[in-house]
Amino acid sequence: MDPTPQSYPIDRASSVLAAGRRVLAAVWNQAEIRLELLAIELAEERARAIGALVAAGLVVAFGTVAAAFAGLGLLVAVWDTPNRIWVAAGLPIAFVIAGLVALMLLRHLIGQQSPLFRHSLAELRRDAEGLRPSVEPEA
Repeated sequence: MDPTPQSYPIDRASSVLAAGRRVLAAVWNQAEIRLELLAIELAEERARAIGALVAAGLVVAFGTVAAAFAGLGLLVAVWDTPNRIWVAAGLPIAFVIAGLVALMLLRHLIGQQSPLFRHSLAELRRDAEGLRPSVEPEA
């Protein structure tokens, strides 16, 4: 008997298995790259959000102190005039209006779309486009 025909199915099975392993390794490698990209983007977004929160807190703290001293200074400046009642009544109204404007700005900023995972999603779309079979028009 010839040993070649008998070893052929074993060689073919091992080559199919090896090809399957290579494909699985390539898929795993691509998934690993995409997860690394997602992790990097998540870290960038977290750093941006923390920075924005710290900046917002500082703006609120310093803005409150500045507004309080400005209002107190204005009230002291007009204390000996007949307009002190109008100034004392107008200051809280001005602060309420400023607060409403800040609230509208905050709602606008919250409503904006975040660029979170923008690069990862673009890469996944490119991968999907690359995996789709290209259909060439027949001439």
